[in-house]
Amino acid sequence: MEVNEEKRIKFMENAGKRVNKVMHDIQILEPMARSSVYDFTKSDVEEMFLAMQESLNTAKAEFEKKFEEKTKAERRAFSFGTNTTPVVENTNVTPNVVQAQNDTVVQNVETTEETVAVGANVGDITDIEL
Repeated sequence: MEVNEEKRIKFMENAGKRVNKVMHDIQILEPMARSSVYDFTKSDVEEMFLAMQESLNTAKAEFEKKFEEKTKAERRAFSFGTNTTPVVENTNVTPNVVQAQNDTVVQNVETTEETVAVGANVGDITDIEL
Protein backbone atom coordinates (compact mmCIF):
# COMPACT_ATOMS: atom_id res chain seq x y z
CA MET A 1 0.00 0.00 0.00
CA GLU A 2 1.46 3.30 -1.08
CA VAL A 3 1.28 6.19 1.39
CA ASN A 4 0.91 9.84 0.40
CA GLU A 5 3.77 11.51 2.32
CA GLU A 6 2.03 14.92 2.65
CA LYS A 7 -1.10 13.32 4.11
CA ARG A 8 1.00 11.12 6.40
CA ILE A 9 2.90 14.14 7.78
CA LYS A 10 -0.40 15.93 8.41
CA PHE A 11 -1.75 12.79 10.13
CA MET A 12 1.34 12.44 12.32
CA GLU A 13 1.11 16.07 13.48
CA ASN A 14 -2.60 16.03 14.25
CA ALA A 15 -2.75 12.52 15.66
CA GLY A 16 0.24 13.21 17.89
CA LYS A 17 -1.44 16.30 19.35
CA ARG A 18 -4.74 14.50 19.90
CA VAL A 19 -3.19 11.39 21.46
CA ASN A 20 -1.15 13.57 23.83
CA LYS A 21 -4.34 15.44 24.84
CA VAL A 22 -6.18 12.16 25.51
CA MET A 23 -3.25 10.82 27.51
CA HIS A 24 -3.14 14.05 29.54
CA ASP A 25 -6.86 13.82 30.27
CA ILE A 26 -6.43 10.23 31.45
CA GLN A 27 -3.45 11.16 33.61
CA ILE A 28 -5.43 13.87 35.41
CA LEU A 29 -7.88 11.19 36.55
CA GLU A 30 -5.16 9.50 38.61
CA PRO A 31 -5.03 12.05 41.45
CA MET A 32 -8.77 11.52 41.98
CA ALA A 33 -8.00 7.95 43.06
CA ARG A 34 -5.63 9.17 45.78
CA SER A 35 -7.68 12.14 46.98
CA SER A 36 -9.74 12.16 50.18
CA VAL A 37 -12.10 14.63 48.48
CA TYR A 38 -13.76 11.91 46.43
CA ASP A 39 -15.54 8.71 47.37
CA PHE A 40 -16.29 5.98 44.85
CA THR A 41 -17.04 2.29 44.57
CA LYS A 42 -15.30 -0.42 42.62
CA SER A 43 -18.38 -0.49 40.39
CA ASP A 44 -17.95 3.25 39.66
CA VAL A 45 -14.35 2.67 38.58
CA GLU A 46 -15.28 -0.33 36.42
CA GLU A 47 -18.05 1.65 34.71
CA MET A 48 -15.74 4.61 34.07
CA PHE A 49 -12.95 2.49 32.55
CA LEU A 50 -15.37 0.36 30.57
CA ALA A 51 -16.75 3.52 28.90
CA MET A 52 -13.22 4.68 28.07
CA GLN A 53 -12.26 1.25 26.72
CA GLU A 54 -15.37 1.12 24.52
CA SER A 55 -14.47 4.53 23.07
CA LEU A 56 -10.92 3.33 22.39
CA ASN A 57 -12.21 0.15 20.72
CA THR A 58 -14.60 2.14 18.50
CA ALA A 59 -11.88 4.58 17.44
CA LYS A 60 -9.45 1.74 16.71
CA ALA A 61 -12.08 -0.10 14.65
CA GLU A 62 -12.55 3.00 12.49
CA PHE A 63 -8.82 3.10 11.74
CA GLU A 64 -8.72 -0.62 10.98
CA LYS A 65 -11.57 -0.30 8.44
CA LYS A 66 -9.12 1.32 6.03
CA PHE A 67 -7.08 -1.87 5.90
CA GLU A 68 -10.07 -4.24 5.92
CA GLU A 69 -11.73 -2.48 2.95
CA LYS A 70 -8.58 -2.82 0.86
CA THR A 71 -8.36 -6.52 1.75
CA LYS A 72 -12.03 -7.06 0.80
CA ALA A 73 -11.53 -5.22 -2.50
CA GLU A 74 -8.56 -7.42 -3.31
CA ARG A 75 -10.60 -10.56 -2.57
CA ARG A 76 -13.36 -9.44 -4.95
CA ALA A 77 -11.03 -9.06 -7.94
CA PHE A 78 -12.28 -10.86 -11.05
CA SER A 79 -10.34 -12.12 -14.01
CA PHE A 80 -11.58 -14.32 -16.87
CA GLY A 81 -10.07 -17.76 -16.95
CA THR A 82 -9.30 -17.90 -13.23
CA ASN A 83 -12.64 -19.35 -12.08
CA THR A 84 -12.89 -23.14 -11.88
CA THR A 85 -15.81 -25.55 -11.93
CA PRO A 86 -16.43 -27.23 -8.57
CA VAL A 87 -15.09 -30.77 -8.31
CA VAL A 88 -17.39 -33.44 -6.83
CA GLU A 89 -15.57 -36.17 -4.98
CA ASN A 90 -18.59 -38.36 -4.16
CA THR A 91 -18.25 -41.79 -5.82
CA ASN A 92 -22.04 -42.11 -5.90
CA VAL A 93 -22.52 -39.30 -8.46
CA THR A 94 -24.71 -39.46 -11.56
CA PRO A 95 -24.59 -36.55 -14.05
CA ASN A 96 -27.96 -35.28 -15.33
CA VAL A 97 -28.91 -32.64 -17.88
CA VAL A 98 -31.09 -29.66 -17.01
CA GLN A 99 -32.78 -27.37 -19.53
CA ALA A 100 -32.71 -23.75 -18.32
CA GLN A 101 -35.18 -21.04 -19.40
CA ASN A 102 -32.69 -19.42 -21.76
CA ASP A 103 -32.28 -22.75 -23.67
CA THR A 104 -28.77 -23.38 -22.36
CA VAL A 105 -27.85 -26.76 -21.02
CA VAL A 106 -26.19 -26.97 -17.64
CA GLN A 107 -24.85 -30.03 -15.89
CA ASN A 108 -26.37 -31.26 -12.64
CA VAL A 109 -24.67 -33.36 -10.04
CA GLU A 110 -26.92 -35.82 -8.24
CA THR A 111 -25.93 -37.39 -4.96
CA THR A 112 -27.91 -39.72 -2.77
CA GLU A 113 -29.01 -36.72 -0.69
CA GLU A 114 -29.65 -33.87 -3.15
CA THR A 115 -29.30 -32.58 -6.69
CA VAL A 116 -27.14 -29.51 -7.26
CA ALA A 117 -27.30 -27.44 -10.46
CA VAL A 118 -23.83 -26.33 -11.49
CA GLY A 119 -23.87 -23.03 -13.35
CA ALA A 120 -27.62 -22.34 -13.02
CA ASN A 121 -29.84 -20.53 -10.57
CA VAL A 122 -32.65 -22.58 -9.04
CA GLY A 123 -35.25 -20.13 -10.46
CA ASP A 124 -33.86 -20.66 -13.98
CA ILE A 125 -34.39 -24.43 -14.01
CA THR A 126 -37.53 -25.65 -15.79
CA ASP A 127 -36.95 -29.39 -16.11
CA ILE A 128 -34.89 -31.85 -14.12
CA GLU A 129 -34.30 -35.45 -15.18
CA LEU A 130 -34.14 -37.84 -12.25
